[in-house]
Amino acid sequence: MHIKLWGTRGTIATPEASKAGYGGSTPCVQVVAADGELFILDAGIGLHFLGDALLEGAGGGELGAHILLTHFHWGHIQGLPFFVPLYFRGSRFTVYGDPGDTASLEDVLREQMDAFYCPVPNFFDDHTGADLALTEVGECRFQVGATTIATRRVNHVPGEPCLGYRLEGNGAALAYIPDVEYLEEAHRQPAIDLARGVDLLIHDAHYPAHRHPRGAGHASDADAVAIARAAGARQLLLFHHHPEHADETIDAMASSHRGNGLPVEGAREGAELVLGGA
Repeated sequence: MHIKLWGTRGTIATPEASKAGYGGSTPCVQVVAADGELFILDAGIGLHFLGDALLEGAGGGELGAHILLTHFHWGHIQGLPFFVPLYFRGSRFTVYGDPGDTASLEDVLREQMDAFYCPVPNFFDDHTGADLALTEVGECRFQVGATTIATRRVNHVPGEPCLGYRLEGNGAALAYIPDVEYLEEAHRQPAIDLARGVDLLIHDAHYPAHRHPRGAGHASDADAVAIARAAGARQLLLFHHHPEHADETIDAMASSHRGNGLPVEGAREGAELVLGGA
């Protein structure tokens, strides 16, 4: 798997210079499997810049990807209207997500593109663009090419479904859990299951352990390390950085966990990693 981070910031985009090292775009992670299948984890503002790169690389050719959404808070979906490849005929995209029992996936995504809020055409109403398929998923396993995707519901905000993902294939495994809080022991098991033995765990570390408000819906750096160790993950990226955290704060959070056998880094926008081989 080849991975590139296009957005690592939590909640809102942060363009300040003091945060440029780790990046200011909201969550979006590109994963290219060994067979060439493209997966996109979450659709924050980073998705816009990924779209530009895909168009440049395609040279006018058709594009396709599987967009895996953890949940529908703004920071995880607001890149979709500005993902330019969606407006090009001939390309094919499938969006996966868990809307729960109160709405359909189309209703959730269509609403944010209502003209009252959104300045670009609603691609659900304008059918001149890419072929867009929507797939509702809960806790499940499914196959795309040579990659197996597993999902588990994790505790984020009570009553609102939120998924974590595991992608595995061709000798490489990745777990992605950007929004989670462990209020009780039972909340830990889905995350541990997803991260069991993975080459890389990308995990919520919105708060430092000494300033972690209970019930806020997010994890601390200590939580992320604990899950990685319990699951036997080989490497950990602290993710979903708090919008108030400057680079030096994230540096300190990551460095405090080094030297204990588990490689821990802060997730940096623009970073690239290869899992399972060169």
